[in-house]
Amino acid sequence: MDQDQTRNLIFEKADKFISLANELTLEDNSGTVGTALRYAAARYSAFEASIQAGDLEQEREDQLKVFSDEFARMLRINIDEYIQVQKSQKPV
Repeated sequence: MDQDQTRNLIFEKADKFISLANELTLEDNSGTVGTALRYAAARYSAFEASIQAGDLEQEREDQLKVFSDEFARMLRINIDEYIQVQKSQKPV
């Protein structure tokens, strides 16, 4: 699978999670959906780290850095995209 196919597959799967989050927000708009989604991501990431690490206790900080850096990069990209959308919607 090439890089574009992998990226598209990631976006497809992410869209499924976002769709579920949007659906849950319709049922409960108390603000807990985003927190629950981040908790689920953290929990699943801990599972991934346990598989990737030879010794999770010893590699704990390295795994935290890898996942934290990846999340920060993705968040930065998405915030920048929202900024651009907001700028394009403002009247000149």
